[in-house]
Amino acid sequence: VWILLKLGSICLAALIQTPQTVLSTVGEDAPLSCLLLETKDVQQVTWQKVLGYTERNIGSYSEDFGQTVNPDFKDKVQFTEAGLQKTSILIRNVTEQDEGCYFCRFIIEPDGALTAGSCLKVYGENQTVLQG
Repeated sequence: VWILLKLGSICLAALIQTPQTVLSTVGEDAPLSCLLLETKDVQQVTWQKVLGYTERNIGSYSEDFGQTVNPDFKDKVQFTEAGLQKTSILIRNVTEQDEGCYFCRFIIEPDGALTAGSCLKVYGENQTVLQG
């Protein structure tokens, strides 16, 4: 069931522009961003990190409540752009534990949600990163 739900979200991801992979070195900051390519009636944007077979809420933004970051991520993540069509977060002082996939979820009335994500790849301080 989980895979079918994820496949449904991935099909809709074409409406969201986000990098597939973000590369960072231990100790650096890693920016993640999502841009909704069509104007929709977005009520809330939520960022999540995939942990195994579950997703953990990092933070969210809505016009009613502004930006909120889950207390577990307060010292690690900050919004650099909080909006209903475009959203960006910064993962500060990246460690190997931060490696993984992060999703932005646009909650839309009456459609439900559009979701897309980026996977963060973390390299050690002495590793060379080649981007092609």
